[in-house]
Amino acid sequence: MPIVRIESSIPLPPHTSRAAAFDAILELITRGLGVKPVQVRVAFDELDPAKVMVTGKTGADAPPWLVAWTYILEGRPEEQRAAFVAELLALLAKLYAVDESIIRVLVTDFPSVHWGMGRATATTKG
Repeated sequence: MPIVRIESSIPLPPHTSRAAAFDAILELITRGLGVKPVQVRVAFDELDPAKVMVTGKTGADAPPWLVAWTYILEGRPEEQRAAFVAELLALLAKLYAVDESIIRVLVTDFPSVHWGMGRATATTKG
């Protein structure tokens, strides 16, 4: 179940609807990671620029903060994860109308013994 939390100190531009952004990210995750849409979780977390420090600066003096924290279950080959990161960087740059150089995409994959869903744990036999 991929979870992507996008933290940003800048808003989506007026020409980018939140619904369209969700749809584009959903499409990328389902295609790039090979999961069903029902498994995907995406959240936009808009941060107050005055409460974010980037390069030692805050507020209007700080460059934009844009990070996509991505959590997935282990098992995908390195090439697939690398391609997903590259595509997510490009998509976020397009959605936010910014240069890719300011975006960070971090992927954490969890071993099967480090997760549970609902009442089922990774060790549950079915």
